[in-house]
Amino acid sequence: MKLSVRSEYALRALIVLGETYEQGIVRIQTISERQNIPKRFLEQILNDLRSGGFVESRRGVAGGYRLARPPQEITLAALLHHIQGVLPL
Repeated sequence: MKLSVRSEYALRALIVLGETYEQGIVRIQTISERQNIPKRFLEQILNDLRSGGFVESRRGVAGGYRLARPPQEITLAALLHHIQGVLPL
């Protein structure tokens, strides 16, 4: 199966948030720099992931994103289903 760029970036962003899960909030700039993802595109992706229940956000100076649940509870299939829709068998 071929991943769309959007799906790949969403997965890479979740990897960063999973690696830093115990540390809490991660700034969008940090994710963008660590994974070389354009910040504007990442903002759209993270908003989509927030609406899907994958991440939570905090606004303000100390704001950023974190996983909405433990990393071991998030599956690749669920992520791809949310981002790409129905998955081929």
